[in-house]
Amino acid sequence: MSYCRFSSLNWMCDVYVYEDATFGGWTTHVAGNRLILAPIPTLPVMPPFGGTWDREARRIVYPSRWRERLARACTHLWLASHRLTLWCLDVIPRRPIGLKHDGESFSDGSPGDCADRLLRLRAIGYRVPDSAIAALQAEQRAIDAQVDSHADQA
Repeated sequence: MSYCRFSSLNWMCDVYVYEDATFGGWTTHVAGNRLILAPIPTLPVMPPFGGTWDREARRIVYPSRWRERLARACTHLWLASHRLTLWCLDVIPRRPIGLKHDGESFSDGSPGDCADRLLRLRAIGYRVPDSAIAALQAEQRAIDAQVDSHADQA
């Protein structure tokens, strides 16, 4: 499971953080460069407008024709905005970040240690989402609570 990717924060995130199922622990990759400005963001995903999946027809069926048309129009709008974002990623120049840990990778033994590392990386100037730190800290609190409950039972 990833806590954040380079695409987080509208492609302005400097870290990619995930729980490493292969080697264990929590892995953090630090970017070596970043975009000089943020790309035009992709529009948020639109609601399904009451559509349901029809297995037999193998398509989404809507309760009315106007809802189907609205859903299709929104899908086309979303695709156009996504293509614009991808185009921006191709044409916006990147520059080296210029900080101590550019391009490095780290492995931590617990989500709490990983959260602490992200706080240190943020303190020296890397862009790290609050949500990644909060999720790792919450996971560490859950682990600590589980350990405490087992200790109380013993």
